[in-house]
Amino acid sequence: MRTVLGLSLLVASGCATGFDRGALVERLQKEGVYEVQDKEIQEVRALKPQLTFPCRIAVYLKPPSGSDWRWTTQDKEILSHSAKVLEKEGIASTIIPMSGMFAKDGDLKHLRREAARYGADALLVIQGVQQTDSYLNPAAVLNLTVVGGFIIPASHRDTLFLVEGVLVDVGNGCLYASVESEGEGRIVRPTFIVEEKEAINRAKKKALEELGPELVRHIRSLHTGLSAASKVGNQSRPTASVLLPPATGRPFAP
Repeated sequence: MRTVLGLSLLVASGCATGFDRGALVERLQKEGVYEVQDKEIQEVRALKPQLTFPCRIAVYLKPPSGSDWRWTTQDKEILSHSAKVLEKEGIASTIIPMSGMFAKDGDLKHLRREAARYGADALLVIQGVQQTDSYLNPAAVLNLTVVGGFIIPASHRDTLFLVEGVLVDVGNGCLYASVESEGEGRIVRPTFIVEEKEAINRAKKKALEELGPELVRHIRSLHTGLSAASKVGNQSRPTASVLLPPATGRPFAP
């Protein structure tokens, strides 16, 4: 009886705690490939867009810092749909997936150098972070029967996945676009066989499905802006800050 009571108290205390978006966003920024020092701000602000269309875009999926998830073939297929849209509209001549073998450092300068080896004009870096909340529901009391732990859905896994994509110029590091999206994945499974990676993959899939169209919209806008500027001459060519939609990006160190 005491054991059952103790487990009941554990279940009652094992409720959902919710996601800490602030901490997750901070982690995403901390794991980013960019870092701008005060002394570099003026240099960054002086960067001018020099992209011409159609352009060659190298895509790098930044590996996670931990081992709780990884980029999958399904993830690449989701992003490939957006790549086909850019190619069909004549915005991108080629979309080039970058191999992690040649981009181990993850530093932006290194990634730009490797993208140049591919003959790319622009570099798209995509990175993500996740947070999973684990808790039990009252049915977890049946875990005491052992069999219940294998057949009764008593364990919850709720995942929030944040993903960010940034497009920079390979030549000078000018930031063209910065887009963020998020997705949530929730599962309820028997306690003894539950795996959080299923919730993570669901959340990641939703985040990428939102990211792709947003990237297309921003790059399409970039194409429109630069193409219009080229028609009126280089003297009236807009700066990177004009090309970026409000509050979508932050400076990149070249």
